[in-house]
Amino acid sequence: MISMGMTSKGQNVDGAPAGNSSSEWIISSSSSPFQANKRYSLDPPFSSDYSPPASPQNELDPLSSYFLNLQSEDNDVRKTAIEYIINTLSNPDNEKLIKNHLPMIVVLSTESPFDDISEAFTNFLKPIQEKYHIPKQRTTVFTSESQLPPLNTDDELTRKLFQDVFLQHGRVNHLTRILGWHPQYLEKFLLAYNTIMRDPGPLPLHWRNYIGILAAARYKCSYIIALQEHEFLMNNGDARWLQGIDHIPAKLKNLLKVIELLAHQPWLLPKLDIEYLVKGTDAWSIAELVHAMVLICTFLSLSGFVFCCGISPECGLSESNNLSSSFSLNDSDCEIEDTAATENTAKVMELLKNRRSQQDDDDDDQLHDRQQDFHNAGDDSQSSNNNTTTTTTTTTTTTSTTSNSGGDSSTLSQSSDRMSDFSRYIGNNTMTHTDFDVSSKLYNIFSAQEYSWREHGYELVSRYFPDAAPLLDEEFSFVYTMTYYKFNNNTDIDTLPFRRAVWYYVQRVKGMLHDDYNYQEVNMFLSRSLKNFVKKAVCFPETIKRDDYSKLGYSLKPDEKCHLSLLAVCSHKQASLLYGLYSVMNYQNRR
Repeated sequence: MISMGMTSKGQNVDGAPAGNSSSEWIISSSSSPFQANKRYSLDPPFSSDYSPPASPQNELDPLSSYFLNLQSEDNDVRKTAIEYIINTLSNPDNEKLIKNHLPMIVVLSTESPFDDISEAFTNFLKPIQEKYHIPKQRTTVFTSESQLPPLNTDDELTRKLFQDVFLQHGRVNHLTRILGWHPQYLEKFLLAYNTIMRDPGPLPLHWRNYIGILAAARYKCSYIIALQEHEFLMNNGDARWLQGIDHIPAKLKNLLKVIELLAHQPWLLPKLDIEYLVKGTDAWSIAELVHAMVLICTFLSLSGFVFCCGISPECGLSESNNLSSSFSLNDSDCEIEDTAATENTAKVMELLKNRRSQQDDDDDDQLHDRQQDFHNAGDDSQSSNNNTTTTTTTTTTTTSTTSNSGGDSSTLSQSSDRMSDFSRYIGNNTMTHTDFDVSSKLYNIFSAQEYSWREHGYELVSRYFPDAAPLLDEEFSFVYTMTYYKFNNNTDIDTLPFRRAVWYYVQRVKGMLHDDYNYQEVNMFLSRSLKNFVKKAVCFPETIKRDDYSKLGYSLKPDEKCHLSLLAVCSHKQASLLYGLYSVMNYQNRR
């Protein structure tokens, strides 16, 4: 299907056809990208140099330093540490130590890419598994473990990335494991993520974690919240902040409205005068604000991806720090039949094979319908694959603040009572999603031709956070262009029209128009059930359930569904970031 052979670096990261020259995109920075009711025409590999701050060590714990030594590249150091830990825990007098370290032992047995570690701790757990009621660990509740990339994979790049992550953090978390399906993207993602989260930049490290928490809370993503709370404490953050926004500085509180708008109705952000953020005693510098915008959009995107792939909680990172929140399912429970998939896949294959010869004629004939096509692309009831028998639920006005869809999605966002209390990170900012109305008099369509990532957003980020700009640019460009030239079992297929339809549909949902895209392709290539899934992913991902994942209307393999999800959430990330950066630029131009 959609996959990963990178095309040239010169690709337009806004998704414009490669034939467009960059000069066509350049406009005065003072012009507005909003046009109401207008007729439109159309680096180096990831390395593990960074080491996060170590957790505070308990001097009375004889195993702390040995567990840290497991994160060594030296085989002999790891071997010595393994032997000491196993021997110590095997002593009948040390049962309390086993209980204290049980979550970590489970992690080492299930989330280590080093065979010596995983085998040793798996063997240690076998005789005590029933005694301590250790459930089967799951990476995702949507896909069987046998279909995931193995931690000790033979693929050299994937294995290196997994090992680098383990040496940094002592585990290959579930999110990283899922992305291992696409190692070239994972490499770029890790480099960009480490830069915005851990390398020198405008914001302190623990503030970056807390902004991630605030963004993830908008989509009720307890998985991301737990990871960021853990790293927040490792970065010496004030534990009182984790009690909620009543305990954070006023400067951070001032950012809550921006986060709310970017998450639910980003087209309203340009109406917000951000002067209150950058003036006064609690002022944000422009560099800090740009960094914050990047962080917010990153974690909104990641939260959507977590729900798209059904990623289950991390062992040991729940509030109670025990194993009870880990999800256990039989592999057979993950299989749900999609009766429309075979027929729809055959139809889209025919469209993809014929599309290249038809492209020029379509561009000429349909030019006069572009405004209507833009409207129709966002209509969830429209699709060329209307014969799909999949039952879908479409939200056209607002979503409820909790998911009551049943199934497994509720478990993903509620790993413990405390984690389900997202209100402590939201407060009175209770906005939810409302569909973008192309006819609204309250806001306007955002023209990506007049404020684009390539010509404007990139320049603003590079001015204030120069290390991040090229990495974000490469991430956007790579995920848009990556392809394996496959669609399920069909090979040698150019899936660009399908991938492009997903990318532009997301930005259409967010009120963003690309003049040079034929929006008829959205309903031509995307089934109603797939549009429903993608819209949930970028608007209210906490409502995604296994039925949505399984019944997309096409026969797609798990790694292809991961790729589909990446396309959706990265397009969302770019669209949200453009709204945020435009607001910053607009303020600068008014000064």
